[in-house]
Amino acid sequence: MTNFSRIPVILFAVAIFSGAFLLFLVQPMVAKRILPWFGGGPGVWMACLMFYQTTLFFGYLYAHGLVRFFSIKSQVWLHGLVLLVAWVVLPVLPTDRWRPSPSDDPSLAIGVLLLAHVFVPFLSLAATGPLLQAWFARGYPERSPYVLYAVSNAGSFVALFLFPMVMEPVFSLEQSGQIWSIGFGLMSILILSSGLWVLRAGLSQSDSSPSIEAGRNFELNSKSINVSLWISLSACAVVLLMAITNLLCLDVASVPFLWALPLGIYLLSFIVCFSSEKAYKRSLWILIALLGLSVQYVVSALFPEFNAFQRVHNSVLFQIFIFSLILLSLCMLLHGELYRLRPPSRSLTSFYLAVSGGGAVGGLFVGGLAAQIFNDYHEVTTGYLGSLLLLFFVFSRGKTSWLSFQRNPWRSALILGLSLIMAGYWFKESMREPEGLILKERSFFGVVRVVDWDAEGSNDKRRVIRHGTTVHGVQLLEEELQGVPTSYYGVVTGIGLAMQQRSPDVPIRMGVLGLGVGTMAAYGREADEFRFYEIDPVIIEMASQSDYFTYIDDSAAEVEIISGDARLALQEEWEANGSQEFDFLVVDAFSSDSIPVHLLTRESLELYVRHLKENGVLAFHISNRYFNLEPIVYRLSKELGLSSISVRNARAGLRRGSASWWVFLSPSEKRIRGFRVFLEGQRRRMGQGSERLSIREIPDFLAIRAPLWTDDHSSLLGILFNWN
Repeated sequence: MTNFSRIPVILFAVAIFSGAFLLFLVQPMVAKRILPWFGGGPGVWMACLMFYQTTLFFGYLYAHGLVRFFSIKSQVWLHGLVLLVAWVVLPVLPTDRWRPSPSDDPSLAIGVLLLAHVFVPFLSLAATGPLLQAWFARGYPERSPYVLYAVSNAGSFVALFLFPMVMEPVFSLEQSGQIWSIGFGLMSILILSSGLWVLRAGLSQSDSSPSIEAGRNFELNSKSINVSLWISLSACAVVLLMAITNLLCLDVASVPFLWALPLGIYLLSFIVCFSSEKAYKRSLWILIALLGLSVQYVVSALFPEFNAFQRVHNSVLFQIFIFSLILLSLCMLLHGELYRLRPPSRSLTSFYLAVSGGGAVGGLFVGGLAAQIFNDYHEVTTGYLGSLLLLFFVFSRGKTSWLSFQRNPWRSALILGLSLIMAGYWFKESMREPEGLILKERSFFGVVRVVDWDAEGSNDKRRVIRHGTTVHGVQLLEEELQGVPTSYYGVVTGIGLAMQQRSPDVPIRMGVLGLGVGTMAAYGREADEFRFYEIDPVIIEMASQSDYFTYIDDSAAEVEIISGDARLALQEEWEANGSQEFDFLVVDAFSSDSIPVHLLTRESLELYVRHLKENGVLAFHISNRYFNLEPIVYRLSKELGLSSISVRNARAGLRRGSASWWVFLSPSEKRIRGFRVFLEGQRRRMGQGSERLSIREIPDFLAIRAPLWTDDHSSLLGILFNWN
C-alpha cells in the first residue's frame, strides 16, 4: 500500500507518541512510590534506570521476534494478548506489602519489586515503538519510519517534565496511577487499531515492498561491524547519561529535579538526530564537545592561579552548564552517527534491538558494575574515553571524512595520539583527591569522604564527613575540643539549647534520625540512652570507628545504632515492641537538599508521635538551601494537634554552632510553652547579641495555606516556588 493517507499516519504517530509518553511517565511515578522505602537518594533512580534500560532491550527483542518469525496477523493478535496480560497485572504502583525490611539489599529489592509490577506493562510499551514502525514501513514504504522514532522520543520528553510540573502537584500518587492505567487502556486501543488497519490493508509477511534507503554510513556488506557500532554508540550514550547524572546530583549539587536535566538532554539529542539527517552537523558538535571538555579539564589545570576563572569554573551553575553542554554535544555525535548508520527499513527491528541492547549494557555498567570496581565516579572519564575513541573510529572509516584513515593515515594517527594523551590527562585529573583525604568509600548511596580540613580564617583543625556536596558532620581535632558539639548541633543552636534545658539528674531516652559523625552523642550523660538510625552502612562504619571520629566512643550515654531506613525501622519496632518512649526524637535528614519526603508526611509524623512520651519533643532540623520547609512542618503539627515553635540562630563559630533552623513539636503544650520561656531567658542573657536568636510561631493562616504532605500526595516543586 503506497498511496498516502493522512488518517493512518496520524493514528500511528499518536499511538507511538502515547506509548512512549506512558513509558516515561511510569518511571518517575513508580520511583516516587519506592523512593521512601530506600532512603530517598539518587541511587534509587540509578537502579530504576538500569532496570528500565534492560527491560527496554527485552521489549525490543520481543518486537524483533514478532516481526521476524510471525505473519502480520499473528503479530497483531500476539501483541494484543501481551497488552491484555499487562492490563491484568495493573496497577504498576506497588502496595505497602512490598516494603523492604531495613536490612534488605536495596539494588536487589528494587529489581524484584520492579520485576513484579512494572516488567510486563513496560515490556509491552517498549515493544510498541519498533513494532508499529515496522508496520508503518510496510504500509508506507516510500516514507521513513525513523521519523516516528523522533516522535517516540518527543513523547518521552514531554512525559519526563509533565509529571513533576503538572501531575505531581495536582494529583495524588494513587490518582496518578489510576490515570496511567486508563491511559494504558486507551493506548492499547490505538495500538490495536493500528494493527487492524494493517490487516485491512491486506499486508502480509511476504510483501516485497521497496525499502527506504539506509543511512549514508551504512555498509551493506559489513553487518557485524554495523551491529557492533549500533550497540557501542548506544552504550556510550547511556553511560554518559547515567554517569553525568550521578556526578551532578551527588557530587556537584543536590539541586531539586536536577536528575531530569541530563535525561531531557539525552532525549532531545535523539529527537533532533532522528528527525532528519540534515539536523545533525558533525563538525559543529565536534567543535562544541572539544571546547566543553577543554574548558572543564584543560584550561582550569593550565591556569590554576587565575582566580577569577577558577571562581567561575568551580561555581555550581557553571558546573551544571558545562557538564550539560558536554553531555549534549557527545550525545548529538553518538546519536547522529547512529542515525547515519541506520539500516534499510527491512532491518528496522534489528537496528532497534541492537540500540536497546547497547543501552542495557551501558545501564548495567553504571548501575551495577561501576560501583563495584570504582571508589569514585570514574565512569564519567570512562564514558568520555570510550565515546571519543569510538567516534574517532567511526569518523576514520568514512572515505570522505577529514579524519579518514584511507585519505591521510598520518593525520589520523596524529589526532588519535593527541586524543589518547588528552584522555590520559583527564583520567589522571579524575584520580586527584582533595588535600587532607583520610578515607573514601562508595556505596549504593554515593561516595563518602573523610577529610581533614583547615578552614581559612580559623585556627580550628577539623575532620569532616562529606557525602557529595553535603557535609554530614564535623569534629574538632584538638584533644581538649573533641567532645564539643559542632555545626548545627552547637550549643547556641535550637537543639543545643533544648539539651541545656534538661533536668540535670533525670536521664533521657533520645532517638536521632541521621547519624552523621554522631555529634548528638556529645550531649549524652550517664544513664542516658541514645538511639541513632542511619541508612548508609558506610556512614555507620566511619562514625563508629574512633580512628576517624570519637563522639560515639567518648559519649557517657549508652549508644545504639540501627542500620536501615529510619521510618521502616521505627515501623518495625512499633509493630514488634510498641513505643520506644523517647523524650526527644530528632529528625535530621533535610539539610542535604535532597529531601527524603517520606520522613515529612502525615503518616510519618503519626509514627514519630507514637514513639514519644506524653511530654516528649520532636525536633526537625530544616536548614536547607532550596526549600522552606517550615510551613510544611507547621501544617503537619496543626493536622495532628501538636504544639510547635521555630528556632533560628545566626552563625556563632564552629565551636558554638553554625547558622541553623529547627522546629520543635510536642503533644504537650506545656512543654513547648516552657521551652519558649527558657529560650526567651537565653536571648535576654545574650544582651546585644539577642537578635542572633529568632523564636517564633508561624501564623495559623499561613500554616493552613501550606500543602498537607501525605504518603500519597506531596510535591517538592510546589514549595520550591510557592514558599521561598
